[in-house]
Amino acid sequence: MQTPDRKRWKLTGTRSQLALKISGVLLFFMLLSVLIVACGSNTSTASVNLGAPPVTVTIDLGNNNNTSPTPPLSPYWCGAWATDTSPIFNAASAVGIYAKFTQNVNGNPVGISGASATASITWPDGSVTTQGAITTSDGLAVFFVPIVNRTDAVNHLTFVTVSFQKDGIPPCNVTADRAAFFTLIVVSPTPGKGTPGSQQTKTPGH
Repeated sequence: MQTPDRKRWKLTGTRSQLALKISGVLLFFMLLSVLIVACGSNTSTASVNLGAPPVTVTIDLGNNNNTSPTPPLSPYWCGAWATDTSPIFNAASAVGIYAKFTQNVNGNPVGISGASATASITWPDGSVTTQGAITTSDGLAVFFVPIVNRTDAVNHLTFVTVSFQKDGIPPCNVTADRAAFFTLIVVSPTPGKGTPGSQQTKTPGH
């Protein structure tokens, strides 16, 4: 029969051995986790480096035959525009049309003076009228297109093309695809005092 002291010593020894075993198992799992994390981080870094090499930008300052060269400026140029693209019908007597004739001098536009300019006005009813002018020192030609009683031009486009000519210089034409244009509009009057068509009544005795 064992004494109480011997029983207590056996129980204490068993607990110590159990604690050592549990500590050993925990230490083993901790070391294993550290190794897994370390190996995993190295593997991901290597895969990133191999799969995504660093991006570099190369600027080629040499001639590239695949690119289109910048087109040179035209040696001569002409254009036209209306001073008012929506004039009121019968409120004005004419619409101003400006046209300009220029040449390229060392990359700068310079007006051509003394050139003959002919404007052709194509009305919506199909009729065509012409006007002539001489360009000023800055290459500008000014035309005044009469619009009084032009009912055919109300709410319809009227086109103006211009041709320029001068001795020793190639002619230039403002064609239909670049023509100046305007549309006559009608503005309804607001009824009121003094408005044509309105009637005013007076009370007898006043």
